[in-house]
Amino acid sequence: MDSTTLDRILSSVRKPSTYIGNEPNSIKKDYSGINGSMALVFPDLYEIGMSHLGLKILYQIINSHADLAAERLFAPGDDFADELKREKIPLFTLESKRAVASFDVVGFTIPYELSYTTILWILDLSRITRRVKDRRDDEPMVIGGGAGVYNPEPIAEFFDLFVMGDGENVTVEILRKTTAMPGATRKEKLRELSRIEGVYVPSLFEVSYLPDGSVEKIAPLEEDYPKAKRIFLTTLSESSHPVNMVTPTGGTVQERVSVEIDRGCTQGCRFCQAGITYRPTRERTPGEVKDIMDKTLANTGYGEVSLVSLSAGDYSRIEELLTLLMDSYESKNISVSLPSLRSETVTDNIATQASRVRKSGVTITAEAGSQRLRNVINKKATEEEILNAGRRFLNAGWRRLKLYFMIGLPTETSEDVDAIFHLAEKFTHLREGQNKFQNITVAVSNFVPKSHTPFQWVGQDKMETLIDKKERLFQLIRQNRKLKLKYHDPKMSHMEAVFSRGDRRLSKVVESAYTNGARLDPWTERFDFERWMKAFEENRFDSISYANRAFELDETLPWDMIDTGVTKRFLSAEWQNAIVDVMTGDCKTDKCLACGLNPKVCFSPYEYKGEVVEKKTYSEHSTGRFKYRLIYSKTGLAGYFSHLEIKGILERAVRMADIPVAYSQGFSPHLKISYGPATGTGVKSLEEFVEMELTESKPVEEFLHSLNARLPYGILFVSCNPFEEGEKSVFPNIEGYEYLVTFTNNIEPGAIEEAVARFINSPSVTMTKERVGKPDKVIDLKLLVDKIVADKDSDGVRFVTTGTTPSPARPGDVVTALFAPATIPKFSATKISTIFK
Repeated sequence: MDSTTLDRILSSVRKPSTYIGNEPNSIKKDYSGINGSMALVFPDLYEIGMSHLGLKILYQIINSHADLAAERLFAPGDDFADELKREKIPLFTLESKRAVASFDVVGFTIPYELSYTTILWILDLSRITRRVKDRRDDEPMVIGGGAGVYNPEPIAEFFDLFVMGDGENVTVEILRKTTAMPGATRKEKLRELSRIEGVYVPSLFEVSYLPDGSVEKIAPLEEDYPKAKRIFLTTLSESSHPVNMVTPTGGTVQERVSVEIDRGCTQGCRFCQAGITYRPTRERTPGEVKDIMDKTLANTGYGEVSLVSLSAGDYSRIEELLTLLMDSYESKNISVSLPSLRSETVTDNIATQASRVRKSGVTITAEAGSQRLRNVINKKATEEEILNAGRRFLNAGWRRLKLYFMIGLPTETSEDVDAIFHLAEKFTHLREGQNKFQNITVAVSNFVPKSHTPFQWVGQDKMETLIDKKERLFQLIRQNRKLKLKYHDPKMSHMEAVFSRGDRRLSKVVESAYTNGARLDPWTERFDFERWMKAFEENRFDSISYANRAFELDETLPWDMIDTGVTKRFLSAEWQNAIVDVMTGDCKTDKCLACGLNPKVCFSPYEYKGEVVEKKTYSEHSTGRFKYRLIYSKTGLAGYFSHLEIKGILERAVRMADIPVAYSQGFSPHLKISYGPATGTGVKSLEEFVEMELTESKPVEEFLHSLNARLPYGILFVSCNPFEEGEKSVFPNIEGYEYLVTFTNNIEPGAIEEAVARFINSPSVTMTKERVGKPDKVIDLKLLVDKIVADKDSDGVRFVTTGTTPSPARPGDVVTALFAPATIPKFSATKISTIFK
């Protein structure tokens, strides 16, 4: 992939920055010394996939081997995919822009069931044969891993193998073993790879079915391979946590550092697959967590850290850890968030510590409204404990609250649905002094039965029933204006249940839906239920029989060839306990429940002497204030960063460089950095202004060097000057800009000069701008373009705009005005200079 072609493609897509791949900490290797390569694929858009910690862990581990290489790939947008097809270019990775099909292994992280069609889309765009039985021996080994592989049967026909469990060590072993058999057939390689613990090879199992459609038998084709066993690390110290994380330049859904404090959960919530498939519980010590955070924050420049855990409150040293982190980071305005916290584990100290920097919102997971139903699902929280969690957060200064529930849980009645409203309403009456919640959202999802859980035998509620329950809840919640209801689409939940309980015959349905246009289905605006129903009809399958049918306890389940380490006997006993509302304890703090795992590998308390750091607080009223004006350029592919993305890139660079920038006061402090008017995405610039306020003076050369060392290629600070006494910001005095536009495709000789002359001689050149929620606005470009000439040196156009608000002239506007609609050429624009009043 040459830079000219990439530039041409990026100029035509909506979010070009997500395809550039020049992020800080990304790794590019010389392939002359590489013995094995893997494309790490996340089947969703960049902004989702770059927030996934598992992908970052594998990326660092594989690249830590000098002779191995790992590169990243995410699902493209439709516009980018269309450009690839038009240019006849196969899908490529971010780092080296190599074709995905040239890698030895293509590894998909599979996060959720609705990503299946996107996987097929990526295979097709990569020119990799979809089905394993048709795949050539010289094509990459296609493997899958992640949270969504514990019933991989609906996509088993498309994958050579799946990794069950912790992938840190086994992934490297798979890559090395694959490349060690260059002359072997695919079948020979798969037989050899199946001997690796944690590997499931679907083609080595034969499935037969009964006349009613249920699974009759799952027969292994190799005598020494009766089941695929999940593999797990015995301690988290075996997992090298990435401290040089690739720092996204394009915006992502989670703009923060994620640090895994523990893995596994033994609470035993009966709906929770992760509670089974991530056992046993393993913890990092508070000292280990802080060491990881110190290094990662220094290397990424984020202002927030998220403690990754299935249930952070169950971390045995959570209060000590929070105190240690906040004492260390409060003075730097770095906040620590707890995305998963059971209400009964919330203490006054936890609520206070978590609120020391900023308080955006907090979530309390009640799961069910009634105590009876919480007993059924083994949710160990009383109503009083749930309300007390709210009181503690209120007292610590939190004002926004989300309450999370599920509907459609096994044995649920209409009274249980009503109980969701009654519990939520009690939060609207909570008062701690003058404090009350200003915003309460009731978030409701639909129960989806998952494999390898006590509820795996239970059919999901029919869609009509889920819709009725949601409507019942909506009618109750609308009575209280302080509550807002958010709910998940029952049709999407129905499809999730179909695939979470499905068998490998559903590969035909997945392929039909994809052929009919399904992809990126987790996005509600992309999900088309009728398209899926058509795919079922075409293949003569009934989605209801998969989603809503109850399995018999003694029948063969589609995923019975996968051994998670937790026995079917234990899961069955837990289902029987659920039916009679009997709860079971937490084996981490209570007696062993004999789930099937060896108790010797389960969690045991550890000694931790504690760590004392000097507690510092940020002074909002520092006497020193030093203002600087800086100028930077953004050239090459960096021109495709949006204004918002540039702000994120610069602010992270400031934190990485430990520049003493002042912070604003108030509820959510932010860096005191001011930016000039936005330069359009795709427009390069030789002169962009930034003004910063520091708490101490900084030598100019040191200032520039420390910032530039932490910026992606293409962004460069070229000057820095302290404000003179009494000097004010230059931004109000900006009058316009000078631009140079060059054309990237051939234009007829003389066409540029003719277009410029036509523009100059026209009395007016109008264009219409659409405005959301407002009437369209007609603009005369003649009033906004002060001077325009054909530039012979570049075979382009040079022009000066006047006026920066409210509707400045953009380079794209001028080019559109110069040429007829059918002849508008592709172009590259550069801001040359800024014009001041």
